[in-house]
Amino acid sequence: MIQIAVVEDQESERKHISDCLKYLADQENVQFTITEFPTGLAFLGNYQPIYDIVLMDIEMPGMNGMDTAKALRKMDTSVILVFITSLAQYAVQGYDVDALSFIVKPVSKYDFAMKMSRAVARTAKRQDDSVQVRTDRETVQIRISDIKYLDVSGHYVVYHTTEGDLMEYTTLKNAEDKIGKDYFVRCNRCYLVQSPICLRRER
Repeated sequence: MIQIAVVEDQESERKHISDCLKYLADQENVQFTITEFPTGLAFLGNYQPIYDIVLMDIEMPGMNGMDTAKALRKMDTSVILVFITSLAQYAVQGYDVDALSFIVKPVSKYDFAMKMSRAVARTAKRQDDSVQVRTDRETVQIRISDIKYLDVSGHYVVYHTTEGDLMEYTTLKNAEDKIGKDYFVRCNRCYLVQSPICLRRER
């Protein structure tokens, strides 16, 4: 089951996107769980990294889609992001938030299915190449490739990432098991560093 969030302020557009997703589900023989949000703030409030794909409008009242995406990336670096918008001029800014693609309104079912097939194909890879970190305040989904190294601080493990540090109340052994031994190697009882295998994959 693929979890999809639709962030769109117009109810008619949310319904149309849901119809397009149902069409895609029939074409690809996949199942979607669709959750709709009328604003960026509603989407970000109490966000949990449970979604595989986020479909985001850009032109929304209050917090627009681009600002919502920037806030999203601070909490979830690996979720697949697709913009659905009539503002094609924002395409270049999409690189700043690692958007997979843009779907331009008005949305046709055929164009939608073509571009979303790519996103659906990436969901399996995302599940393999990301990990959830439970901090004292929130649960954050991060790409394993963004982790530089891990070390121990008291009863916490610190994930040193390209986006900053995250602390999880756990043991280094538990963190190692969660990430997978193919990605990191233990230097001593207090450090895990990215393995040469992982570095070669990223190149």
